[in-house]
Amino acid sequence: MRISARGSIQLDGRRQSTPAGIAEDDPEKLMPGRPTGALIAVIGDDNDDYIFIGSTREFVAQRSGKLYLGVNEGDLSDNSGSYEAQVEIQRTP
Repeated sequence: MRISARGSIQLDGRRQSTPAGIAEDDPEKLMPGRPTGALIAVIGDDNDDYIFIGSTREFVAQRSGKLYLGVNEGDLSDNSGSYEAQVEIQRTP
């Protein structure tokens, strides 16, 4: 699977982020150690094993289920804007 993204979002009305994220720390973000505001993914609605995507990432899904894309930040309620994501899937025989 390959996911590529572009665009920008406003985090809390003060900070702006691209899918790659920004260096500012947010102790409540879903993936500590990864950039705040970055594009992240999770597969399956009962899973909290997040995958860092950033601007682009190619990976093999380790489980089946719905793909959810999100933002690596603690408080999502005050965000605005959007990332445009392209998802390419290759099935293995």
